[in-house]
Amino acid sequence: MNSSTVTARSAHGGEARRVLLVVTGLAPQVVTETLYASMREGADALPHEVHIVTTAEGANRARLALLSDSPGGFHRLLADYGLAPIAFDATRIHVLRDAAGEPLADIRSAADNACAADQIAELVRRFTLDPTTRLHVSLAGGRKTLGFFAGYALSLWGRDHDRLTHVLVSEPFESSWDFFYPTPYEQVIETREGKLADCRQAEVTLADLPFVRLPESSPEMKYYRE
Repeated sequence: MNSSTVTARSAHGGEARRVLLVVTGLAPQVVTETLYASMREGADALPHEVHIVTTAEGANRARLALLSDSPGGFHRLLADYGLAPIAFDATRIHVLRDAAGEPLADIRSAADNACAADQIAELVRRFTLDPTTRLHVSLAGGRKTLGFFAGYALSLWGRDHDRLTHVLVSEPFESSWDFFYPTPYEQVIETREGKLADCRQAEVTLADLPFVRLPESSPEMKYYRE
């Protein structure tokens, strides 16, 4: 047993290290929406840490929207519902880079797509290499190609206890910049149609996406994990 495995187990009192990896774009609210929906499923569904994979602009928006003092959606969610600490900071925001190592502002070319695919695949592979880690991949945000890469990578390396989901948000809250999660108190926001709505009335749920786990179904695929 290597030292990283010992650390992963001891850090959480012997239970699996639960990691949420979220593909995001210009709407980082999918992170808090996914966390809220996970909370509704029970404490065991909540992660110990959150990681984001996104573009340079997506990373900037995530820092400002989720980790700032205001609106500080991530910290506000934990405080509003009295949740245990979840490790999430700027070091866990993974910015996609081009072939020259420069941050990608967007995915605009075949070369950008190839770089993004490699980096997302490596993140998924890295998390699944640790047998004490349970990986939850959310592909609710970002460009469709990025979500596809994440789901495809999970098929290559995902194990029985790993999970792939999409978050569903009721109207009129979906795609509203001011909406982060249903609050336990009255919070009136303006929707994208210019109407007013109370966040308490929103419904946010997780939809599990079935995926083929190649390492489990095909023994010859196990070498991909090395």
